[in-house]
Formats: sequence, C-alpha cells, structure tokens
Amino acid sequence: MAQEALLNNTRPERGSRQIRHLAQYAIVEEGGTSAVSRAMVILVSLVLLAFILWASFLKIDEVAVTFGSAVPSRSVQVVQHLEGGIVRDILVEDRAMVSQGQVLLRLDPVQAQAELEQAVSRRAALSVRAERIRAFTEGREANFTKTATKFQGLASDQSDILRANTERWMSQHAVIDEQIQQKREEIKAVRQQQHAVREQLKLLGEEEVIREDAFKEGVSSKISVFAARRQRAAMESELSRMQGQEQTARKALDELEKRAIDLDANLRQDAFNDLGTVTAELSQVEEAILRLEDRVKRLEITAPVKGYVQNLKAKTVGAVIPAGGMVMEIVPVDGELQVETKISTRDVGHLREGQQVILKVATYDFVRYGTVKGLLKQISATTYIDEKDASPYYKGWIVLEKPYVGSQSGENPILPGMTVQADIITGDKTLLQYLLKPIHVSLAQAFRER
Repeated sequence: MAQEALLNNTRPERGSRQIRHLAQYAIVEEGGTSAVSRAMVILVSLVLLAFILWASFLKIDEVAVTFGSAVPSRSVQVVQHLEGGIVRDILVEDRAMVSQGQVLLRLDPVQAQAELEQAVSRRAALSVRAERIRAFTEGREANFTKTATKFQGLASDQSDILRANTERWMSQHAVIDEQIQQKREEIKAVRQQQHAVREQLKLLGEEEVIREDAFKEGVSSKISVFAARRQRAAMESELSRMQGQEQTARKALDELEKRAIDLDANLRQDAFNDLGTVTAELSQVEEAILRLEDRVKRLEITAPVKGYVQNLKAKTVGAVIPAGGMVMEIVPVDGELQVETKISTRDVGHLREGQQVILKVATYDFVRYGTVKGLLKQISATTYIDEKDASPYYKGWIVLEKPYVGSQSGENPILPGMTVQADIITGDKTLLQYLLKPIHVSLAQAFRER
C-alpha cells in the first residue's frame, strides 16, 4: 500500500515536469521558425521582385514561324526539242550538275543530215541555173568559179545549156537579119529604078514639049504628040508601081526589124521570168537550209543555264522524243538563291517587306551548324490553297544573306529543294509581357459566356 501511495505521488510530479519542458521547447521552436520564415519570405520577395524587374526590361523577338523550301530566283528551265527524234547518246543523269552550254543529249543525225545535204544540192543546182540565165541575158560567158567542186557537173550541164540557147538565139536572129538585109537591098534597088524612071520622065517631058511645038508649027503630026504622051503616062505608071513596091518592102522591113526586137525582148523576158522563179526557189531553199542547219545543231541538246538535272525523260539510247516534248528540267544555281515559304493568314497582317528572317535549314542541325539570316523580299497579293488540308496561305519570298550554312562557303551549301524553317521577326516584347499574355487573354474573354 505504501508503495502504491508513493507511486501515485511521484506520477503527477513527473507529468508536470514533462509538460513544462514541452511548453518551453514549443516556445523556443516557435520563436526560431518565425525568424526563418520571415527571412525566406523576404528572400523570395526580393528574388521575385528582381525577376519582375528583369522580365520587364528583357526584350525577346516576336516571330512568325513559317516553313518552305529553297528555290532559285530564276524559274526552272524546261529543256525541250522542237522536232524531236531518236536518242543516240545520253550524257547526263538526274541530279547531275551541268554547266551552261554543256551537251546533255544527242539525237540521231541521219535524217536531218540527209535532208540538209539534199537542200544544199538543190541550192547548188538553182545557183548555177541562175548564173546561166544571167549570163544569157547579159550576153556573156557564165562564171561558175564559186561553185563547189562536187557540183562542177551541174555547172558543166548549165554551160552546155547556155551554149545551146545562145546558138539557137543566134540562128533565129541570123534568119531575121538575112531577111532584113534582103529587104534593104530590095528597097535600094527600087529606089535606083525610081531614079532612072524619073530621069526618063524628065526626058519624056522635054520630048513631049518639043513634039507639041513641032505640031503647032506644022512640022510634026498629032500622032507623035499622042505617042509621047503615052510613053510619059506609062513611065509615070511604072514610077507609081515602084513607089508602091518600095512602100511594101519598107513595111516588110519594119516588120522584120520589129520581129528582131521582139525576138530579143521575148527571149529576155522569158529569161527574166525564169530567173525570177529560180531566185524565189533559191530563197526558199536558203531558208530551208538555215532551218535544217539549226536543226542539225540542235541535235546536240545543251544546257541553257548552269544547274542540276531533274526529271530526265530519256532513259535509254533509242528512245523517241516527240516533237516539242520535254527532255528534262534544269534547276538553275546561278543567281540569287531564295526561300519560298508558306505564311499563315493569322501572321500575314504583321509582316512587312524588308523584315529580318532567321532561317534554319532542316538538313543542317542549327544547334551545330547555326542559322542563316535573310530578308523578307515579297508577299503574294492573294492566298493559295494547300493541297493537303485545303487551308489558305500566302506565299513569301525570302532573300538569303549567304547561300550556305556556317562559316565556310563550300562546306554546307543550301541547294534548291532543301526544306527550311523561316522565323520572320515581326517585332519584340518584354518577357513580362509574354508571361502575362495568357492572363490578359483570359481576362479579356472572361465573364462573356451566356
């Protein structure tokens, strides 16, 4: 009992001491926690204030992110052939780099060469024929010294024709000249006869006067007077006949001289007509030769510009290229390289020509190789429709500051067709504005629902 009483007396005392210790510990702990909390709050507040001040002054770029690809400033050159033909040699392949004027492909020349040689032979034949006609009209020997050696046979034939034509003309002219000479001699003879008759008429007139005087004097008879008159009348009739004969001969002479003139004129006119026909044919043949020579030259299809070959149609020797058909395409590399990008209709209102652009070429990791700067050169006037999702977009063209990525110009070239991310800088704002934008948007749209 005594022990239980003792235990009962000691338990309250121990409990009271523990309570006092706990109270003192709590007071001490509460006092220490309050100081740390205040220090932490002050520190966080200072850090937050410093961050707000820093965020309110730190400027960051606003960009419109677009995607596109590198394209040459010049359009892709489509290589075609006007007449077409059969492929003889293929000297390039797709993605090959070619220089301007480099031979890309050759066509079979057999048909074109045959047509050209035929036209050249036709030109030679017409040329020597034209020279023969000119020589005939000018009355000279033909000059075939400019005729090629292989066409001397044609020249010889035309010389023979010229000789035959000249001889025929001379023969015809000789006949007429002989007739003219005969008529002239006839006229001369008639005139001489007329002169003799006039002399006789003069004498007969004198005789008639004498006989009339004699008759008046009674010396002669009337019959002698009549006889003198008959003789004079007969002689006048003969003179009249001779004058008619002279007129007839003169008319015949005029006709013969006119025939001689007409012969020359007709021959010359026929020659000039032939020359005109030959000259016209020769002009047509010359044009045909120019076309055929151009066609033969174009049997070697050359690159119009320096660039890369793509979409090569002729894959095998012997393939047929249709007239006007496409042979291949050349993507130009000369000139200014630019990026064609798709601009969202949401961003286009903030874009202006001349804005700075940061370009990231997909094939070159921008973290490792860096980016390329550029300028927004042009924005399309209207929208286009994306074939994939039918969404509208604007086209933008960006000029590159350099056609390669990195510091070395020959190491990482930007080639046509490479995909590019183009970040177009539209302005700037502070970091604080960027962070507060969602709050502003939420407040602007809050409390408006029905």
